[in-house]
Amino acid sequence: MGGKDRYINILIVGYGGKKAKSYRVNTRFLKGALLSSGIFLAGLLSFSVFSIVENRSLKNELAELKRERDSLQTLLAKEQERNSYLQQFKEKVKVLEGKLVTIDKFLRRKGIKRVPSGVGGGAKRVDILDVEYIDFLHKEADKFRKYLSRVPLGPPVWGRITSRYGYRIDPFTGKYEFHQGVDIKAPYGTRVRATADGKVIYAGWKSGYGKVVILRHAYGFRTMYAHLSRVKVRAGQWVRSGDVVGYVGSTGRSTGPHVHYEVWRYSKRENPIKYMYVRW
Repeated sequence: MGGKDRYINILIVGYGGKKAKSYRVNTRFLKGALLSSGIFLAGLLSFSVFSIVENRSLKNELAELKRERDSLQTLLAKEQERNSYLQQFKEKVKVLEGKLVTIDKFLRRKGIKRVPSGVGGGAKRVDILDVEYIDFLHKEADKFRKYLSRVPLGPPVWGRITSRYGYRIDPFTGKYEFHQGVDIKAPYGTRVRATADGKVIYAGWKSGYGKVVILRHAYGFRTMYAHLSRVKVRAGQWVRSGDVVGYVGSTGRSTGPHVHYEVWRYSKRENPIKYMYVRW
């Protein structure tokens, strides 16, 4: 390559009376400068394009994260609602269990024994935690408790049954006669309790029965407690199940301290035994 080819003259024309200027530039330097400028511009362009693409990608990821955040917030709200629902359920079940324990204690206090009768048609298990269903159980438990208090259940006094309902040899006449109740032997002066809520319709002396209390209950029931040593209630008085109506004695035709107990329903005598023991 000749000497002239190694340089290039650049003439800059002057304006406004200024003289033109001439510059001599090495061609290799000029090519290197142009190449470097091209590379720099290409890199700058690539970086700009990359930045634009990256910026769009970041915006998309940010939008996706926001959607996930909103979804998680929705799930969290539902979980909080579910926990509140479960808490209500647990509280209602706890109250219901308390009611059922009260019913069980009520039955025990009345002396009701559970006689196994095998497994019956099993109830279907409820797997859905339904607060409305628990409310229904509460109402049913309340109705059951109310019903139990109105039906003459359990014995009026703790003791041994010395004479059952039905035909027997009368201890005074020696004849085979029908015994219209059950005789429960107990120590003299033991409290005799009402077996159901009711109204006292008679309290006083009744021929061979001695001192007697007769109660009228719901559902057509009446109960009688005889041979008492002392009567604690008066006619017209309302009593609750478990209230003391008198005390064990041996008044009237009696061979010793006991309570003669009768159950009537719709003016017909019933066997008290079937109300003193409940089969589950």
